[in-house]
Amino acid sequence: MEWFNYHHLLYFWAVARYGSVVRAGAELRLAQPTISGQVRRLENVLGQKLFNRVGRRLVLTEVGRTVFR
Repeated sequence: MEWFNYHHLLYFWAVARYGSVVRAGAELRLAQPTISGQVRRLENVLGQKLFNRVGRRLVLTEVGRTVFR
């Protein structure tokens, strides 16, 4: 099993809070591919999708809401 780290959780939290990878990247001063890659790795480690795309926004799935809490 692959381990996740603090960055996985921080980037996930930022995307969940701001609703988009672009805004999370701006707030964290990181490139979008860095953030989306780390969130994707967290999803792979958990084996669950954490976000659904609704238009241009990312909305938490049920599992995503649980992780966010």
